[in-house]
Formats: sequence, structure tokens, C-alpha cells
Amino acid sequence: MEATTAIRGVRGQVKPLARCRRGSAQPYAERTRRADRNGFLRHRFTPFWQYSGSRERAEREFLYSLSILCQHYDLQIPACVNDSFPQNIYQTQQSIYQQLKAIDEKLLCIIAKDERHVATLATVKRFDTNMTLYYIPVRPLWHWMQCGQSQSLAELIISMFAYLEQVVGVPFYTEQDSYLASQYETLEQWVNDDQEDDACRDKQLDELYTMHNAGLKIYAQIINPQKLITFESVVQNFQPREKEQDWKLVADGFLQLYRQYPARSIFDNIHSALLYPQDADRIYADQYISFYWSGNDCFQDCLFEMIDNHFQEIAYMDEPAHVTLFDYPPESITADFDFETRLFDLINDLSRLLNRYDHEQCEPAI
Repeated sequence: MEATTAIRGVRGQVKPLARCRRGSAQPYAERTRRADRNGFLRHRFTPFWQYSGSRERAEREFLYSLSILCQHYDLQIPACVNDSFPQNIYQTQQSIYQQLKAIDEKLLCIIAKDERHVATLATVKRFDTNMTLYYIPVRPLWHWMQCGQSQSLAELIISMFAYLEQVVGVPFYTEQDSYLASQYETLEQWVNDDQEDDACRDKQLDELYTMHNAGLKIYAQIINPQKLITFESVVQNFQPREKEQDWKLVADGFLQLYRQYPARSIFDNIHSALLYPQDADRIYADQYISFYWSGNDCFQDCLFEMIDNHFQEIAYMDEPAHVTLFDYPPESITADFDFETRLFDLINDLSRLLNRYDHEQCEPAI
């Protein structure tokens, strides 16, 4: 069957498609939403695609926000604001959108709707993830957990992983509802459907067994609350050897980020369904940010090809966004992506270090 051919094709070194770029981090259904935190950051908006409520309230609210926004950006109120409802709202919003793009091409203008608003103008500035898969390999950590001479490094990495899982919200590939869990499950089904008993299939079954059991043991470690409690002391007490200085720098970076944003998740600034129709399929953040087993095992090419094939059919992508409502005159609307910028850079650095040791020669038996 075709699935069997796809799995066995990894021996031919099938390259991933070009649409999805693998960064240093390497390898992306309505997804289960991760835990939300921090007041406005967890606020959920819905778009003003169709309106069936009070015309008077919608126009009054829209015109009020329009006057605030135009005054803030020194824009002219479009003449189409005097057209009939609801065309006047949509056409005015489109005109303001074009005026704002002339000021900042990355600035979007939308009509926001939530529990308190029915037609309020808002601006949105998105953080560009560059279509990168922020996937963190865990196979090198499994090796160091089994090696008596590398326990201090393993403990340091576990502490960083604990912060990323417990606070930032990075999903783990053994979590039942995670995106990569479903991808690995598909790979396992394909291998099981292949009835040819040869060395390739045996190797794939061995890899799946190691991947699953090692993943469960690592996951149990990084969700342990004590690992987060001791995060700071582990980093401060780590004494790097000659070739471990880079690990210390990355760990210090994560610790500083944790101190400055002690409860900040990568999902706090992602507003699903705000920019696109609610029924539109999209790439969710927990699909392109994740822990995974390895980017250099017998499944690597097939895994990335599956993911690329999935994502290239999707037009929309959830990314962190700074949202400013114009229901009141804003004091400041500077889009601050300090957390996201530092986090993604650190994930890249961490994954780059892990990738150096992500090979079979380092893999222990279970």
C-alpha cells in the first residue's frame, strides 16, 4: 500500500518540501487550546464577519472608535462612513486599513467583537515566525540521562525543558492531544501495516519503541513541579566544562526570561480566530512549536514530508500578535515582542546545541 511505500522510502533520503523552512530548531483539526494566563493577553476576540444585532449600537460604537483611531494616527475620516449599514462599516474599515498600511505595512486594522464590544476598530501587529518549525529534539537528552559522566548537563537540560513545558507551554510529543503525537502515531501505523520482515522494518520498530519509552520517562521528569522550583539553583550551580560554555549561556538566557516573565506562555499573545473566518483551517502554534524525538533518525524525512504536505494546504497561521482596541484613547501602542523574540532565539540556540549530538551513535538502549 502507498503508506508502506512512504515509510520505507526514508532509505532513499526523500528531502522535505520547500514550503516549510526548518530553522535551527528544526521541524509544524481544531487543536485543544493550551492554558491561558495574564488578563488581556488571554482575551479572545471574534471577528465582525456577520452582524445581526442592534444597528444603532454597532454604528455608534464603530464611529466612536473610528474618531479615536483617526485622531491618534492623524487620519482623515473616509467619506464612505455615510453610506448605508452595514456597507458603511466594512468600506470605512477597508479605507482605514489602507491608510494605516501606508504608515506601517505590517499594521492591520480589524473590526473586533467580544463580550463587551460589537464593532470596535482595533489594530493588530503580528510577530513574524518566518514559517519556521520550532521543534526541540529530546534524543540527545535521553543519551545524557543514561550516561553517568553527563548527569550535570542532563539536569541542566531537564530544567530548561521543564520551564518550556510548564510555563511557556511547549507541547511534548508523547502528550496524547499533541500534534506530533498524531504524526508519530501515523508513522507507527504505516510501519505496522508493512508485513515485510526485513532489517529496515526491524530498525523502525526499534526506533518507535525507544522513542515512546524514552519520551514517557523524559516527560515525567519535565512536568515535575520540583524541576521548575529548582530551575534557578540548577543553572547557577552548573559548572561547565570546556565544551559546555554554550549550554551555560543558553540556560542563563532562559532563566533571565523566566525571571522577567514568570508566568508568560507563548500562547498568551495568540488570538485565534481574530484575523480569519472562524471556520477557516489554520496552522496552530502548538503545531509548529513542540518537543519531538529527533531530526536525524530513520523517520526524519517522512515526518517532515508529512508535515509539509499538511501545512502547504493551509492558508492561515496563528502567530503572536499585539492587539490595540480603540474603545478608549490609548496611552501607547508600541508592539512589544521582547518575550517572543528572545524565546524563539533561545529555542533556536538550544536546538542547535542538541542537534550536534542527535545521532544514533549517542543513543543508548532501554
